[in-house]
This record gives sequence, structure tokens and C-alpha cells, in this order.
Amino acid sequence: MLCENLNLSFMKRMKKGILYFLLSTTITVSACSADADSEQEALAVLAPETEMKIVSSMIQDNEFVSENKLFISEYDEDECYNITPDFVAENSDFAIFKYIKSTESFIKYDNHVYSIGTCFGGYGITSVALADINMDHQYELYYTFSWGSGIHRSEIGYFDPVNKEITIFDESFYDSDMILTVNESGDLCVNSAVLDFDTYVDFSIKAENLMGKIIFDRDEIVLNMF
Repeated sequence: MLCENLNLSFMKRMKKGILYFLLSTTITVSACSADADSEQEALAVLAPETEMKIVSSMIQDNEFVSENKLFISEYDEDECYNITPDFVAENSDFAIFKYIKSTESFIKYDNHVYSIGTCFGGYGITSVALADINMDHQYELYYTFSWGSGIHRSEIGYFDPVNKEITIFDESFYDSDMILTVNESGDLCVNSAVLDFDTYVDFSIKAENLMGKIIFDRDEIVLNMF
């Protein structure tokens, strides 16, 4: 009888142990699966497919100019305009401003002003896109811009709202312009482009040949040119 009681007690403990193991394993697997999903998912890229039209406005213009006191234009009557596309204004807290003569371009975010990079001798910002390339569930603002007196060059930069820093990729495209687009697969692409200006703050830009993509590789945002 004593042996039977001991066997029954042992079996009960075994059943409880197995049930606890199975339950804890299920919870662990579910948690790991949720973490993996959250790491892999990214916000959808928002960018034109083939063409972007920039239309200027005076929204927040006076407020921006008063905040951008460090910038002094070399041009007389170099008026500043808000050139933020609707899809950027509706899906983020970024605002984009550009001066009509100097083409100097700026990003406003969280009540701070950030220069996008050198614009002297070029067109300043020429296209923009929202993308969550680093998959942190916050949009970075990507943009193309040009500069260069004598040698025209186009470059790509982005603003990361997490560290609030501007990064400009090393690659330059000479004697032509670029536009950021999204393809059918949802990738952030880089195309050569043709610009049609009314003014430097009212223009359209149209994609031509695919040149590369912006990707996340080895924990870094990378411009992968073909």
C-alpha cells in the first residue's frame, strides 16, 4: 500500500511538472513570436510612384522665419515658403521649408529647425518620402536635393526623429537629378529624374531610370546604388 501511495504521489507531481513545462513553453514561444513580428514589421513607404508635384504655401511661414534666425540669405527678397507635400503633413509631424531664390531648404520637427545640407548653386530639396527603413515604427523623412556651382550634383539625406539628426549619404549623382519613389513591392527606390520648374518652390519632378534602393543592412540604413 505504501508503494502504491508513493507511485500515485510521484505520478501527480510528474503530471503537474509536464503541464507547467508545456504552459511555460507555449507562453515563451508566443512571446518570442510576438517580438519577432514587431521587429520585422515596418510602416509602409509613402512616396510617389513616378512623379511628384511640389506646391508652395504660406502655412506656418512667418512662424518658421522667426524661428530660423541663424539663416541669413545672400539674396534680396528671398522669401520662404512651406513646400510640405500633403502625404507628409498628414502622416508625420515634419514640415519642409524652402527659400525661393537661394533654394536653401530646412526641416522643422518638434519646434526645432534643421538644415538639410548644402544647397548653394543647386535646387535645394527636389523630392521627399516617408519610410520606416530601420523598422522602429517611426517614419524617417528622406529627401533628394542638389547643389554645386559649376558642377551640379544630387544627393540623398534623411532625418531620423528618434536621434533628431540629419544623415547625408556619401554617394553623389553628377550633372542630373534624382527622385525618391516607391515600387510595387513597397521598396524605397532612387530614380534619375527630370525637373520642370515654375519657380524653385513650385515644380514637378518625374522619375526616369531606376538607380538604387534605400535598405536596412547590418543594423544600418544604407543607400544601395546599382
